[in-house]
Amino acid sequence: MYSLSEVRQHIDSISRPNGYNTYAWNVTKKMAMEVWSCYLSNRPFRKPVNYFCKEFYQMIRTPEGQYIIPENKFRTY
Repeated sequence: MYSLSEVRQHIDSISRPNGYNTYAWNVTKKMAMEVWSCYLSNRPFRKPVNYFCKEFYQMIRTPEGQYIIPENKFRTY
C-alpha cells in the first residue's frame, strides 16, 4: 500500500469485532490510520500502541503480513 486511500480501503475491509461499539471501532480505525500515515511519511509513530483486538493488528500490517512498526513497540492481544 502506497497511499492513504489504499490504506483506508484496507482498514475499512476489516469487520468490527463482536462487542466493539461503533465509537470504539472508529477510534481503533483512526489510530490505525495515524500509524499508516507516519509509516508512509517515513516518520516514527510515538504514541503507545496497546489495542486488544486482533483486528487492529491486522490493520497495521502490510499485504505481505509485516507489521509497519516494530513489534517490540506494542503488546498484542
